[in-house]
Amino acid sequence: MLSQPKTLPSVVRRMTAGRMLLDGASVEVVADALHLSLQTVRRYKAIVSDGGLDALAKMGVGGRASALDRDALDWIAAALQGSAREHGFESATWTNARLRELIERRYGVRYSRVYIWQIATNLGLGHLLSKSRR
Repeated sequence: MLSQPKTLPSVVRRMTAGRMLLDGASVEVVADALHLSLQTVRRYKAIVSDGGLDALAKMGVGGRASALDRDALDWIAAALQGSAREHGFESATWTNARLRELIERRYGVRYSRVYIWQIATNLGLGHLLSKSRR
């Protein structure tokens, strides 16, 4: 089974979604409240309907280990909590593309847009990424 640290923000959010669904919240309300896609919440709802919160808790977080160590993740978290301008971007807003570029400049690794979002989410800072693609 894949590792699944219970305190990882993505796992906490998944379990919160499951509890909200069990309490009767609609898929749309859960998706909006937790910044999840409708497709993800529908998948969680199906899992909860079939096996309850235990089934949702058993979902792994997947993927291989990141090339970024704890110090790198701490630096990224600090960068996200500041202005993108401090890192040479034309406005203060953080976007997925800007974070991707910053990580590539600083650490020499290029990640997919999905993994960039996952990094920010796992740091508890996904909400700071603008929906803009620039």
